[in-house]
This record gives sequence, structure tokens and C-alpha cells, in this order.
Amino acid sequence: MNISQLSYSKHCILMYNNREYFINYRPIKNWEKSYAKQNSGNWWKYAEASIPSSACILSLILYSDATTTNTLGKSSLHSIYISLGNIPTWRRNKEDAKQLLGYFPILFAKNEKEKTSPEFKKLVRETFHKSLKFLLDSLFENENGIDYKINNRIIWFFPKISTIIGDWPEACTYSLTYKSAK
Repeated sequence: MNISQLSYSKHCILMYNNREYFINYRPIKNWEKSYAKQNSGNWWKYAEASIPSSACILSLILYSDATTTNTLGKSSLHSIYISLGNIPTWRRNKEDAKQLLGYFPILFAKNEKEKTSPEFKKLVRETFHKSLKFLLDSLFENENGIDYKINNRIIWFFPKISTIIGDWPEACTYSLTYKSAK
């Protein structure tokens, strides 16, 4: 394995039929980094480099999850919340630091055949992304950023989605990948 931008170590795992089989790896201790704040990571550095020096990053954190709304577990809504990475973690984890943006529409198929069809699955993905675009468009419609008044001071921001938090189905929907092997 030869990937120039990544340094890997090589270790022989198996000798079989006079042939060596190697694992190419990066030791966990050499690549694992832990950042206490969003603005201490590489993402923040690259995001800041992409905007004018007098502007600030408005770091958006999106949370989404399907939520059961009745005691029988037969009715659910798919909520999406937003918070800001600019807020200190201790404050951001408080309930009032997150804002409910809305509920995604949940499409219902006529039958199992329709539900598993490629056309229906594509429609579900498109509906999700159209809904997300609708909810966030007002933040991104001006390519010159947005001004917010904070503590009687106007601050020039460029919104950037920094983090998306969700369980497996939501993560797959955001990234346009398959939710299961079925």
C-alpha cells in the first residue's frame, strides 16, 4: 500500500503457502487527536481560511432523529434541531441551547413492494434533502455572509455546517449511502 499523504506501518499477520500476508495500519496513538473545542480543530482552520479575515465562522451543528410520538410506537416524527459550535460545550449541552427547526415529512408507501423500490427510496432521499435545503437556505442564500447583532455589536458571519449528529439511518440519509445491506 502506497498512499503518499498517509504514513502506514506494515506488520506480517500470516504466513500461508510460503506467502506473507500483511496488515497496513496506522497506530492509534499516532493519529488519534482529541479537541476540546471546535475552533481548535483542523476543520475550523480550513473554514476560516475560506472566508474574509474580518469575518467569523458561524458553526452549525445539526441533530436529527426519528421520534416515537405515541405509547404504542406506531406513530413517529423526524425532528431536526440546530445549535451553534461557537457556544462553549458546557452551554451548548443545555436544553435551551438547541432550537427545533422542524419535522421532516415521512413518506408512506402503498405496500412493501413500493417501499423497497429504487424509485421510492430515491424519492425519500430527495424529499429529505429538499427539506433540509428549505430549512437552511435562508442562512446560505447570501454568498457574502450574514450580519448578526450580538450584545449591541454587528458581527459578520459565514455559516458553515460543522457537525451532523444522528443515529445510523439519519447519518446514511445525510451522506446518501445505504442504510442496510438489504
